[in-house]
This record gives sequence, C-alpha cells and structure tokens, in this order.
Amino acid sequence: MSEGLAAQRPVALRGIELPDPDTLTGPQLEGWHCALCGRRLYADQLLGTVVWTCGGRPQEVELWVCRPLCREA
Repeated sequence: MSEGLAAQRPVALRGIELPDPDTLTGPQLEGWHCALCGRRLYADQLLGTVVWTCGGRPQEVELWVCRPLCREA
C-alpha cells in the first residue's frame, strides 16, 4: 500500500462511494455511528476502508453503515 496511501479502496457494498474521511466525526471514524447518515449503529455492515491522516500519520480506518442500509445511501 506504499504507493497509494491517499487512494481509497474500491467499495464492494452496492457500489456506494466512500465518504471523505476528513468530513466524518470521531464516532463515525471509530465505527460507533453510521459513516453515511451519522446515526448510532446498533446493527451494522462494513462499507469499506479509507486512509485518514491524523497528526501527519496516515492510518486505515474501516467505515461502517446501517444494516439494513440507511436512506442516505
């Protein structure tokens, strides 16, 4: 993954585009809230993985969404 740290992996979940991690809240990045609608997750599914940079250190973050999929998708 050295050449494409800024690149996002393609998402397999119904072709939904991954959101920009810089626009997400802490709970969305931590998997507590839906990455699309922002509501608290009680049943979830993996949307995909993005690279988010915090303090100059890039890290892979899994984004989780509502199950069943929310209307924001």
